[in-house]
Amino acid sequence: MYRVMLVEDDRTVRYVYSRMREWEKQGFTIECEAANGSQAVEMLRTHSVDIIFTDIRMPLMNGIEMMKQMKELYPGMLFVLISSYNEFEYAREGLKLGALDYITKPMEEKDLLEVLERAKVILDDASEGGMLQKLIMISKNEVNEEDSLLANLCGYLEEHLSENLTMEDVAEYLNMNRDYLGKQLKLRTGYTFRNLYNSLKMEYAKDLIHESSQKIYEISDSLGYTSADYFSQLFKKSVGMTPAEYKRGRE
Repeated sequence: MYRVMLVEDDRTVRYVYSRMREWEKQGFTIECEAANGSQAVEMLRTHSVDIIFTDIRMPLMNGIEMMKQMKELYPGMLFVLISSYNEFEYAREGLKLGALDYITKPMEEKDLLEVLERAKVILDDASEGGMLQKLIMISKNEVNEEDSLLANLCGYLEEHLSENLTMEDVAEYLNMNRDYLGKQLKLRTGYTFRNLYNSLKMEYAKDLIHESSQKIYEISDSLGYTSADYFSQLFKKSVGMTPAEYKRGRE
């Protein structure tokens, strides 16, 4: 099930939205609800969600400002705006920021169905990348007991991106059996240990290429790879382009 955050200042409207049948029928569940943008930003620190449905006009922080703040922290997050007829300019601003779509009030089941079908295609196609972003989110925030293993694992890997850790190293750190750790990781995320470790390194490499003046071989070396060619192969497999192509596209 994909997890939804619902942001709406009217409690009655929020209740009506949350009880719509299409959520569960399309494979979505309401993970959490917030009454305004400020509350939603705080809630995202302790809840892992895949998509956010938000009203635009709300007290304390409107939906557009909330979206801007969340996009800085979680660039891959999906947003759907819920707007009144006279709020189209706000909705257009949200679409420019990358919102998936907007729904005009009052939201009905057929409107929700149409948007959820689109969102599901995107989330299914990006399931591996989406899982990676979710793991990164979990590692940076307060988590429940169920997610604590993943948080500790990803946090430890992120602290040692410059090294070449093995599954044995991490299992010893977590005081766990190596085989059990591997099975839990695969079961909960779909990743093998090596794929997850390399994927986290590629995410950090993207930041370094974008924000630093380091050369590609220097970035490769800083991430523990002895071969810049091998690093470039992994980067292309993960991102869809070589590090040099990615750098040119960001200049």
